Amino acid sequence: MGGGKDHTVPTAVTRSTLKQYRGSPSATELVEFADRGHSLTIDHGWPELADTALRWFADKGLAPR
Repeated sequence: MGGGKDHTVPTAVTRSTLKQYRGSPSATELVEFADRGHSLTIDHGWPELADTALRWFADKGLAPR
């Protein structure tokens, strides 16, 4: 996950890192929240991020039992 307004780890860096995992067997994707900064999990709206992460895990069959 990344914030579109993140000046600590800009989107370009996040996308570059994602490309490095192209050949990995791991499930790797990028979800960007355009209106968010670097502190995604502690800023306003963090429940939306949590819900997004839980849906992603469930879609991959990795949801907790």
